[in-house]
Amino acid sequence: MQVSCLHYGLAMEHSEAVSPTSLSLGCMRVRIGKEWDAETTNSRDILAITMDMMVTRIRIVYPPNRRLSNWPINLCWIFRRTGSNLQWLSAVLLLASLASTTWAQSLDPALKVVEQAVHDGRIPGATVLIMQHGKVVVQRSFGVCNIDSQREFAADTICWIASLTKPVTVTAAMKLVESGKLQLDAPVANYIPELGQLRTGDGTKQPVTIRQLMSHSSGIPASVPLRDSYFFTQQWYDHSLDQVVQQIATRPLDFKPGTQVHYSNAAPYVLGRIVEVVAERPFGQFVQQEILQPLEMLDTGFSVPPAKIPRTAVVYRRELERLKVYCRYDPQWNVQMTMPDGGLFSTPSDIAKFANAFLESSAGVLSEESVTAMLTKQNEMYGLGWILDKEDQFSHWGSSGTLVWADRRTGVVGVFFSQLQDFALLAELREQFRSAVDAAFASRL
Repeated sequence: MQVSCLHYGLAMEHSEAVSPTSLSLGCMRVRIGKEWDAETTNSRDILAITMDMMVTRIRIVYPPNRRLSNWPINLCWIFRRTGSNLQWLSAVLLLASLASTTWAQSLDPALKVVEQAVHDGRIPGATVLIMQHGKVVVQRSFGVCNIDSQREFAADTICWIASLTKPVTVTAAMKLVESGKLQLDAPVANYIPELGQLRTGDGTKQPVTIRQLMSHSSGIPASVPLRDSYFFTQQWYDHSLDQVVQQIATRPLDFKPGTQVHYSNAAPYVLGRIVEVVAERPFGQFVQQEILQPLEMLDTGFSVPPAKIPRTAVVYRRELERLKVYCRYDPQWNVQMTMPDGGLFSTPSDIAKFANAFLESSAGVLSEESVTAMLTKQNEMYGLGWILDKEDQFSHWGSSGTLVWADRRTGVVGVFFSQLQDFALLAELREQFRSAVDAAFASRL
């Protein structure tokens, strides 16, 4: 049976052989199916309408007793024929549809930031996603992800997410903290003895803790040993985490651990190697089994399967006002080096699932206690793995032009993926997009 309510921009199908059937449109989800009635201990056929109105969730179920198979085909016809007892429902549907349209329009300034940047040639393309309470509100793509072939950016384009990998790495370590195999304030030398020789420039031995690795206060220098500027090569992928960590162990610390905050790409290698040692599994395998699979992040990994190469974006770098190819993924690469600081490839929908897991603990892979620990400020800028630069928000950005953030007040997750290394430009665009999205939701609080 085809059930439609075209006056409200909704169309849905109900098949008596397949139940339930649902439709999502903006903030509104309509579902036809069966629901258990606790009072009568029987199931009943329902039309359920759920609306996520910024910070409020409304659910309407109608009717208490009526067979769906007897319902007329056109719901709008029901509203007219049945009279007053459904007039309120008709009004709610209309208002919800109008609210959905207004909602989308309030996000136009954010979308225009990205659209204009592509139109002006500042970036080749981008894809964005805005989610609230686990439901996608807006998902749009602009421009191209491959300049040579003019392949368009799409919602499922796989991108190198760079440093968005860092909170994933910390989440992996927190799984071991939960199991009691790792302690946040334990010296890293407890797990990798060679790191017991870490010293500052004056020769003084300095213990570094797990917590300091996670919050950019370890004193470990920023640069990654053995890695060149253009590092997407088989030579780099042939290295192991242990080889990098052994090099880190020979370098002086930039400062006494815990006394300063300096962003470090090298510190996550120590954390990733500790995960390997404690879990007795390769770091990439641990991340796949303990985080990506449970969250159903099916398009995320440290390598890209050959079948997904056509969906993978080319990463560019702007040098002297020209764009150079930084990474064109080669399916022949044998990826042994699973970079804990920035090796993951993903899609907006996958990384939104990851961020949303920190808003809805029931959908996550960590306990509420661990989530709270990661979202508690350790210093002026960082929690554990996450950047805490705005009130009630956590975020991370990547050098490839990526950004994810989440707002605990509104339940919003925002994702911006470009694939261009141009630090100043992308910092500006990311902030403009984020601020415009935040403003749209803040205006409705």
